[in-house]
Amino acid sequence: MPLLFWICRDAEEERWLVTAEGNVYGEYLNEELAVLDAIDLADDARSGGNTAEVWHRESKARLY
Repeated sequence: MPLLFWICRDAEEERWLVTAEGNVYGEYLNEELAVLDAIDLADDARSGGNTAEVWHRESKARLY
């Protein structure tokens, strides 16, 4: 089963989050920074021998 990194917007605090397995990996001021960091996290996981994907929670689109 792949490690899934999710990009989601926190409307209460006007920030973007990267989450995986119920844990917050980072908070960002904009969506672009969240996506770039999530892709870096997925690359790190893949280089460690894991399967990893990046998904956008609102659009349900796979980004990477």
